[in-house]
Amino acid sequence: MYVLLKISEINNINNFFQLKNVWNNLLNKCEDRNPFLTWEYLFTYWKHFRSDRKLKILCIENENSNIIGIAPFRLSRYNFADMLTYNVLEPLGYRGADYTGLIIPEMQGKYIDLILNYLDKQEDWDFIYLLDVPETSILSHTIMKKDNDTFKLEVVKGALCPYISLPSSMDIFLSKLSPSFRKNLKKRLRKLEKDFRKIELKSYKDFSTVNEAMNIFFNLHQKRWTLKGMPGVFYSEDVRNFYVEVAKIFAENEWLALYFLTVDDRPIAARFGFEYNFKMYFLLPGIDPDYLQYSPGHIMHLKVIEKCIEKGITECDFLKGGEPYKFEWTSSYRRNLGFRLVNKNKKRSILFDFAIKNFRKARLDKVLGKLLRF
Repeated sequence: MYVLLKISEINNINNFFQLKNVWNNLLNKCEDRNPFLTWEYLFTYWKHFRSDRKLKILCIENENSNIIGIAPFRLSRYNFADMLTYNVLEPLGYRGADYTGLIIPEMQGKYIDLILNYLDKQEDWDFIYLLDVPETSILSHTIMKKDNDTFKLEVVKGALCPYISLPSSMDIFLSKLSPSFRKNLKKRLRKLEKDFRKIELKSYKDFSTVNEAMNIFFNLHQKRWTLKGMPGVFYSEDVRNFYVEVAKIFAENEWLALYFLTVDDRPIAARFGFEYNFKMYFLLPGIDPDYLQYSPGHIMHLKVIEKCIEKGITECDFLKGGEPYKFEWTSSYRRNLGFRLVNKNKKRSILFDFAIKNFRKARLDKVLGKLLRF
């Protein structure tokens, strides 16, 4: 039976607010769901960082006007060579989320076609950048097939995303670590136990409020960056306010994973993340540099992973970034992909595409020329 589908747009925060229940009901049915696609995360992000961007959430509706899919987008304006500006349709949480995607329980080619055909008739954008899409997602597999006469598709490899598939016991997990790394972990833990009476793993629930726990985490994170003469993630009050609000909302939903390694009740390391859909998402660490001799970050991970196995969590996701310390814990990784679409039917988009690529090539040639000059 042929089903008539249509798209409606949400362009203001009030209507975005009213989407909460529909949004999360759909997300719960999605195979690729993650905490960065929850209404709670994206609505809070938009509240704090919308700036001069424009909201453009596309809702797929069936013949009864029920929403059966959501594409959370925004319109951002960029400058080209300080001369021209162009508009990019991009994921609503881009640069504020490690993973992006669509909220469509039954990801079918027809839904992507519907979205692209709808956008083809719009004049408010020049490019579509779908960045930080997990390569294993259904969206990635679907959109790879969408290069056609209307849209020119380019695929860009993004960041590595290491992860640990957790076994049923800590003994099995430890046996899979390299002998040298395992030996070093035990050595550091013994030294810590020798020098301090009490070593504990605490969660945010062991503090009086989420605010208190987050401020301790901020201080631990910033302390090390300050020592390096660098700003750190939380130098900005806007960023701190965003993460505090997310932490409070996620704590209410039992999604907040904020842990502290303490020695004699003093926090020396922290790990801020999310626990969602039986997965642990490691977002940001905090380490007191006065205790680096004990490798508190590694000891912290060891104890959090042990807690995850006790709780039946199936995976620890280190998220974006191929930092060497992550690969001491695992050899497994996924990769994010980026999809760049140019509308072949819009002369403006084609000209901008040509100009941007040639400008970047000229700039690269200039840099390479300097490097290769003897």
